[in-house]
Amino acid sequence: MRDRKSDAHTKVLDVAPGEVRHHKDEDTSNNSPLNLEAKDRGDHTADHNRTRTLGKLRKALTMQKRGEKLY
Repeated sequence: MRDRKSDAHTKVLDVAPGEVRHHKDEDTSNNSPLNLEAKDRGDHTADHNRTRTLGKLRKALTMQKRGEKLY
């Protein structure tokens, strides 16, 4: 198991091999059973990558507006 600051969420939700505990509100300190769900590792990674890609695109589209150098 990985060394983490807090593994409190592991006591709240059991997951099967190949699954991860996902914080629905993405607040890793909110370990309420209502905030946690078991997700397939691949689906979880794809969901986060999709979110991160959109964030990078939004940042790129607003760089000039914020006065940042365009590449």
